Amino acid sequence: MNFEETAMWQRLSNGDANYYTKAAESERTAFRDWLYGVLVSGEVTVEFEKADGTVRAMICTLNEANGAKYIVNENKGDAATLKKKPNDDVCVVWDCSQNAWRSFRWDRLKRIEFSIE
Repeated sequence: MNFEETAMWQRLSNGDANYYTKAAESERTAFRDWLYGVLVSGEVTVEFEKADGTVRAMICTLNEANGAKYIVNENKGDAATLKKKPNDDVCVVWDCSQNAWRSFRWDRLKRIEFSIE
């Protein structure tokens, strides 16, 4: 982790939830890329504010060995209508407790926690 990523992680871990919204787009991109790398490596606990205002902590991952397996949509139809445009405001992850895909908004992220093994 470089200096900029460390500074972002420390600010976010200290509960400054507005940091992401105040950051420059290059910093947001660097943070998202860094967190995706951590999620692919293992489990991460993310705490975020849900749309209804409640705060949720979720243990999640993008690591296939931990259960995050992409399932191909079997729906029939025009391929152009089935593909969804990626939303950079949202992070889609595998919820390890629910064994299902869930998401959170980057700008509602309050805290992250993970172990390096």
